[in-house]
Amino acid sequence: MSCSPHQCSVKSAVGLSILNCNFVDIKRQLAELIESGIDFIHLDVMDGNFVDDITFGPAFVKSLIDEFPGQKWEVHMMVNRPNQFIKPMSNAGVHRYIFHYEVTTDFDGKSGQYSTNQLIDTIHDHRMEASVAINPSTPVEPILKYLDQVESVLIMTVVPGLGGQRFDHTMMVKVETIRSNRPKMDIELDGGVGPNVVELCGKSGANRIVCGTALLRSTQKSADVLQMRRSLFPIES
Repeated sequence: MSCSPHQCSVKSAVGLSILNCNFVDIKRQLAELIESGIDFIHLDVMDGNFVDDITFGPAFVKSLIDEFPGQKWEVHMMVNRPNQFIKPMSNAGVHRYIFHYEVTTDFDGKSGQYSTNQLIDTIHDHRMEASVAINPSTPVEPILKYLDQVESVLIMTVVPGLGGQRFDHTMMVKVETIRSNRPKMDIELDGGVGPNVVELCGKSGANRIVCGTALLRSTQKSADVLQMRRSLFPIES
């Protein structure tokens, strides 16, 4: 899937997930990867409930943002109560706040304390961009009605919280559905994404990817970032 410059205003972007970084040496690793040309940094915040793992909170996020000013930072809130982190993450300097549709009252009438609309409004009230994420098992259709209210959609291409998974190619149908509805929306993919699947991501309509292990292990980081960015929607001709 591609479009001409006058049809598309979205920008291709390659982000770094720090989840597999060595946290003892994270500042050096981040500096190296920022030098390679990544477009944004993706921080996975886990509470031990929505997923089994626990990572870090607003204080750690703020320490990284303070160390590397001028970068674009987004938080992926894999937590049951994303509402309680909105204000502290805004104060930390976060640019984009990603919450999971599965923890809202709209998902099944039981989950969460807040509706999708309430979370979006609160995020915007705190001067951050809002993004809604969906797991592989969640259909895309229920979130289509929110596309005019959020700046982006994050589609998980692995089950969050489980290691050793491969990129789920079947999620590209969700990308195509959203792209056909919103040609100018940011569509981001997270999970098992690397140079080997980025062309498929771009052709399906994704303009943003989160890359972790593949970038950390790369011996040609700058070249890989450039190649992946060029392969994303809108595809360069």
